[in-house]
Amino acid sequence: MEANRRTAGIAVAIAAILLISIFTMSSVFDSDDDGVYNWSDNCPETSNSNQDDADADDSGDVCDDDDDGDGIDDSEDMFPLDAGESTDFDADGVGDNSDPDFDGDGVKNGEDSFPSDPAEWLDTDGDEIGDNADADDDGDGLDDSADPFPLTPKSALDELGPFRVGTDDFTFTASTGITLKVQVWYPTSDETGERVIYDNLYPGDAWDRATPDCSQTHPVVLYSHGTGSGLRWMSGFLVEWLTSHGFVVVAPDHVDDNLFDFDFYKLPDTLLRRPIDLRDSYDWMVSESEGGGEFSGCIAGDAGYAVMGHSGGGYTSLTASGATIAIANLTAECDDGEDAACQMRDTWLEANPGTDTIDLSDDRIWATVALAPWTGLVLDEGLADIDTPVMVLTGDIDETTNISMVTGIVDEIETDELHFGIIAGAGHHQFSPLGCETYGCEGQIENNITMDLTNASVIVFFAQLLDWPDADTYAFPETEYIEWQ
Repeated sequence: MEANRRTAGIAVAIAAILLISIFTMSSVFDSDDDGVYNWSDNCPETSNSNQDDADADDSGDVCDDDDDGDGIDDSEDMFPLDAGESTDFDADGVGDNSDPDFDGDGVKNGEDSFPSDPAEWLDTDGDEIGDNADADDDGDGLDDSADPFPLTPKSALDELGPFRVGTDDFTFTASTGITLKVQVWYPTSDETGERVIYDNLYPGDAWDRATPDCSQTHPVVLYSHGTGSGLRWMSGFLVEWLTSHGFVVVAPDHVDDNLFDFDFYKLPDTLLRRPIDLRDSYDWMVSESEGGGEFSGCIAGDAGYAVMGHSGGGYTSLTASGATIAIANLTAECDDGEDAACQMRDTWLEANPGTDTIDLSDDRIWATVALAPWTGLVLDEGLADIDTPVMVLTGDIDETTNISMVTGIVDEIETDELHFGIIAGAGHHQFSPLGCETYGCEGQIENNITMDLTNASVIVFFAQLLDWPDADTYAFPETEYIEWQ
């Protein structure tokens, strides 16, 4: 029995020794007790059973202060498992090295003058002050609050303006239900372009189908062409000149009353519709600017517009600016056998019963330019109702709208600001040069003289009305070729 007890005791002792040895050996071969022996454990002192090692440096992630091996401590690394990224400036979850918009301001890094400043992205004048903080973005010496074009340095009014000129044509459905085709001239930031040939007939200096630059807003002018043989681009020299100075110009082809589409018997109706064409064209331009199209932001719709026109377009501009037509006068002419007067009266009264005056004005118009204007055979004392500033230019040897007709128009206008210039030796078609090439302008002064005088007069007229800086230092041209009444 004693021997058995001794044997049992020895067995227990051996078992205890073996058990102690097992625990001791486990501590020696797997220090962190994670099931991985020390000699193959990439973190032998820290439990790391999955043995993750992102940077394969034989130091497991749980014990590695730089898991991705990019030299940035994990505590400071926003992407601790991505060796290609460590920071996220705009906190958008995309690392800065691969983020196309580093500062999250919506402008790509390559196009952002301040890629690390979400409040700035442009430096128009290159003075290292962002436009949002710069009081003079274009560096022309004018404070942005007083600068009509804060992103474009000013230039002299007596030379070509600082804007490159683009043009394109569009169609839309007018309020009258007809389809209007309009030509639009606008500033463009395109570096190069192909010169336009209007309707494949007449070359201009604007770039055809250039991209509009709507980075700043522009004043608007509506142009109306002459009756019968006119087209929307007939005074292209003038509209291109104005656009170079920052204007957007819109000109419709008046349906049934243009070179390609003229119906003499519809003239009473077109005389009523012409001013509406201008109004509709402006409304269309406003909608294009306020929408998401290519003219988005180009104009301020509530700023209104100026109107100008040649010949029948002069009638259109004056009527749109407030010149009224008395129904009684039309009736008197109708009774004298003038069928056109009857038609014009009846068309108006059908839509406006009980009225005694035809009023086609748009109170958004802030200035009027009439070039060799026509009365439409209906404008007379109603011209006194115009209350916008008016400029009238004509030639003294005009045989179409002769000097006595134009002087008669001017004599009836009673607006507070009226400028009347008579160009010596100029005829009717010099305000629409294609007319000279078509019908001839023999015995008249050179076209470029009339065009230069017109450009110089109109830009000063508009600039002073818009109160552009330094505009009051310019005067209307004073030469032997023009006399101001």
